[in-house]
Amino acid sequence: MERRKFLESIGIGAAFVLSTACLHSCGKNEPNTTPTPTTGVDFTLNLDDAANASLKQNGGFVIANGVVVAKDKDGKFVAATQLCSHAGFKTVKFDNSKNEFMCTTHGARFDTLGKGLNSEGSNGLTIYKTTQTGSSLRVFA
Repeated sequence: MERRKFLESIGIGAAFVLSTACLHSCGKNEPNTTPTPTTGVDFTLNLDDAANASLKQNGGFVIANGVVVAKDKDGKFVAATQLCSHAGFKTVKFDNSKNEFMCTTHGARFDTLGKGLNSEGSNGLTIYKTTQTGSSLRVFA
């Protein structure tokens, strides 16, 4: 059946609903305009696990459960949401050369306390607490 005949057969109301649904689902995948990081963060990383090997060196980082966990230049563990407050993309990483978090999409920069360092980072970044016990690193809100 041709599209026009199909739409005529189901009526104008249903055609509107279908076209609206298609516009929303068939459109470009846009980021959230107001990101809301998960506040229920509470997980533990095994520092002896090969997947977390980069955390043995200052400046190394891993991404787990939507959180960027890093070992800063002073050897302190820091953790932040991977969701950038600028445009809502999950593209925050740790820049070991500058000892700060940064968004690889638009260049938002944040210090290890979550304070924005440029106009794109002006909304700040959610930071999580970390506690190390032996080879276990707990990351929590």
